[in-house]
Amino acid sequence: MVNVRHRDKKLLFNLSDRQRNILIGSLLGDANINLKGKECRVFFKHSVNQAELLKWKRKEFEGITGMPINRFEQRVKGKKYGFVQFVTLTHPAFTVLHKVFYRDGKKIVPKNVDRILISPISLATWIMDDGAKDNAGLTIQTHSFKNDEVGLLIRVLRDNFDLIATSRKNKGKSIIYFPQAEIKKLWEIVGSHILPEYRYKFPAPVETVRRAPI
Repeated sequence: MVNVRHRDKKLLFNLSDRQRNILIGSLLGDANINLKGKECRVFFKHSVNQAELLKWKRKEFEGITGMPINRFEQRVKGKKYGFVQFVTLTHPAFTVLHKVFYRDGKKIVPKNVDRILISPISLATWIMDDGAKDNAGLTIQTHSFKNDEVGLLIRVLRDNFDLIATSRKNKGKSIIYFPQAEIKKLWEIVGSHILPEYRYKFPAPVETVRRAPI
């Protein structure tokens, strides 16, 4: 039976530039796109400790989701952890991005990521998803990507944002590291888009006055 409310949401929805840029940052981070029927939907899932980030994303994608945030427990390597999640409705715009970010069912870094990762809010979302303070620097946990994909992302950060990052090994995988010398510049680029609850990911001191609304 067709859910009329969901059908109407799909018909009215157009993926905005802001939503697309948030989604790009999320896909480099924790989000996933899955096929359901003929079109795709987006799964946003975070640990319960990142519930505020999920609430923000749920608000941003209010126009194309029909479910509330779901809180549940899941076993990871034999230990229970709390998670929060919501799923969008299916939409052709998500199917387009699935074709860009997936090969043979696995999420990848697109070859043309230099033309995709261009917005500060994409970078901010990615950092809120997978960033972590590392002494006086900051890392982005890119464990799910191949070494050459991480190298490509580092080049894009240099070319598109004038940020110098390096690759580090962590648990046998490559992650991205911003040294102390880049933190001020990084904050100037993304700071206005970082939710207050996630400023802890940046080494102190950083400028904490927002330049514009999130």
